[in-house]
Amino acid sequence: MRYYAGFCILLILAAAGCGPKTIQEKITRAQQWVADGKFEKAAGELPELMRQMPTDSVVLMLGCRIYMGLNRPDSVVAYAKKFTALYERRIDGYRILYQAAGAIDDYKTQLFAVTQIGFLENDRPRYYPEIARLNFEMGSYGLGMAVCEEILKADPGNTQARFMLANGLASVGQLDSAIAIMSDLDRKNPGQIEILSNLGSFYATKQDYASALGYFQKATTLFPDYMPGWFGLGHVRLSLGDTVGAREAYRQVYQRDTTFLGVDSILRSLAPSRF
Repeated sequence: MRYYAGFCILLILAAAGCGPKTIQEKITRAQQWVADGKFEKAAGELPELMRQMPTDSVVLMLGCRIYMGLNRPDSVVAYAKKFTALYERRIDGYRILYQAAGAIDDYKTQLFAVTQIGFLENDRPRYYPEIARLNFEMGSYGLGMAVCEEILKADPGNTQARFMLANGLASVGQLDSAIAIMSDLDRKNPGQIEILSNLGSFYATKQDYASALGYFQKATTLFPDYMPGWFGLGHVRLSLGDTVGAREAYRQVYQRDTTFLGVDSILRSLAPSRF
């Protein structure tokens, strides 16, 4: 009788989905749903799986993949953070964390993930450009410039590092140094839209509108669909007192995107009778 009662308890537990075999079956079924693209169905299994196996690597990675399929990067980040906290040597977790954090502009988490990837690959310098970029995105200009300097020690002509360094210098008010670096890049890489536009912005910030005008004119001539170039040209022309020229430059922006940096309001202020 005692054995019979124990057997009944096992049957009840299995029916309730509490047995290890049943859990494994649920994992396998959820994995198959993910493979078939049935992410909503797979997501329905997660609460029970996480309740019973909250630290299991397979379950946590399954959660990442389910929410990747559902285009829920915030949830992917949450699962990937749990995964990497428990499995610090698993580089796949950091790669997922980096990608998902990038989708929601979580630069701090991206920086953590890419730093760990570099550490695990024993090749941190390979990721210096991205580490520098993320520091700049977070407003940590000093750290970003320090990383750029490290890149340039090994590769003095690195265009990407010099470009980021120039922007970092401009961000902390060192415009002359920024212009010197960016001008040299312009000589060595003529006709690059980002370089031309940045030089225009640097000179405009210095209120050297005549110099800024030349760079924005060149940028819009070479790249007529580049809206930041037209917007910068409008700002410079307006600063020089050329309202007609400014209106035309802003109209070029408006024709491509009516919501770009409040261009509709600017045009109304310049030509209220037409907007």
